[in-house]
Amino acid sequence: MADVPIQFENPLPPWLNGLLIRNGLGRFEIGARKFDHSFDAFGKLSSWRFWGNESVTFSTKFLQSDSYKASLRSHTIAPYLLFEGVDPPFNEVEKITALIRGIDNMNVNVYRFYNAHHHQYQYVALNDYWKVYDFDPKSLSTVKSINAEVPDGTSDSSLAFLRFLSSAHPLPEMGTTNHFTFVSSVSIVPGLKSKIELIRIKSAMERELVGKWSVDKVPYMHSFSITKNYAIFFASPFYVNVLKMVRYAEPFNCLDWYEDEQTTIYVVELHNGIVHSINTDNVFTMHHINAFEEDEDIVVDISSYMSPDFVKNLQLSILLDPARRNSIDVHPLLKRYHINLRNKTAVFKLFDSSPDIPFASKIDMPTINENYRYGNYCFVYGIVLKKDDIELSRIALVKKDLCNVKGDKQWYVPGHYPVEAWFVQVPGAKEEDDGYLLVPVLDGESRQSYLAIISAKEMKTVNIAYLPTIIPFGLHGKFFEDFI
Repeated sequence: MADVPIQFENPLPPWLNGLLIRNGLGRFEIGARKFDHSFDAFGKLSSWRFWGNESVTFSTKFLQSDSYKASLRSHTIAPYLLFEGVDPPFNEVEKITALIRGIDNMNVNVYRFYNAHHHQYQYVALNDYWKVYDFDPKSLSTVKSINAEVPDGTSDSSLAFLRFLSSAHPLPEMGTTNHFTFVSSVSIVPGLKSKIELIRIKSAMERELVGKWSVDKVPYMHSFSITKNYAIFFASPFYVNVLKMVRYAEPFNCLDWYEDEQTTIYVVELHNGIVHSINTDNVFTMHHINAFEEDEDIVVDISSYMSPDFVKNLQLSILLDPARRNSIDVHPLLKRYHINLRNKTAVFKLFDSSPDIPFASKIDMPTINENYRYGNYCFVYGIVLKKDDIELSRIALVKKDLCNVKGDKQWYVPGHYPVEAWFVQVPGAKEEDDGYLLVPVLDGESRQSYLAIISAKEMKTVNIAYLPTIIPFGLHGKFFEDFI
């Protein structure tokens, strides 16, 4: 489906032009085989193109990954490395094939990287993997896979490591067109330590080593933080078990959680690659929110969990069973860490919530006004599942005011299911929350999807446009304001 006109109920502001692209979970089964975990669904891109003349067109298309195409050809889910397994399961030969092929389904996020040599952007779909897929932002057609060289600066044989873990959330380098990411290399040679490397992305193919450090065990990390001078990683004790990986070929089931161990915070100096490590209390996070430097401290905000159990509980068998899905604990806590390198300390505080919105600090899938990244800020917008502590499907979109608890607000419509928002600032805005949230929503009653434009100040709907098709649950996306 490409460039289908959609109609908003009210006139759009004339300055609103650009391209919203989202990635998410598009197909859960092929033939007689289905995925065990929701995170393994085949990636599907959706886009809304705002032309600047009050017209908007909608497109959606499956990412034509090698794994998706092979699955269509074979009329079943082809053996590639997955988050969890499939039903019926892969046989032993298929498990080996999956381990050799690696992860190929890039269903989590979209980014664009500027290529200074060609003076153009390259749009990519990502997962928590080093490999990415290049796609055309206008047609959403898949162009090619990209597996850039890992610039580790050593003579270590690449055959000694499983180099596959990276981040679906690269972060821009302040004042440049570059981004940062990381790659974790799991040693498969006894006596040779695993390692983590901070990488500067100069284009989709060109990468540069910033810093690296050895680790006894490789932690799973989905995201990280960047300030003007530092990169910050929370290495929770959720470690890759190599023997399990070789035996089962299911990454999430090959991660061991140690609830009694501390989390290590790695802070990397961007200008020289020096790495500092500080231990803190046990914590697990999927999503960092923002980070900034304040006096001698590095301030980092995260959505934190007591364990990774909530991710395990997003299996399809649980989500399709009302009693089981309503029994799981899906609530994170918003935490602010003050990290001091001189004293080698990391202390955190929790945020109070408005009595009217007692769940306001339990947000995940966080969004901020990107113009306030790297700086002190007040507002974060996020999703709260199970807002009433009873039903998982009662989902609120929350505006959490970090500066004044009285500023907490929510958007909630019974039977409507929002996903991650994206903040678009009003031109010439004087205040941080002067803008709109672009939010795809599923209307459960009418069984239709729509795009909501929500006032970030008031958290009230100002415009909606229903779509010609239901779009699947989206994970992450971006709005590219200068897209022509």
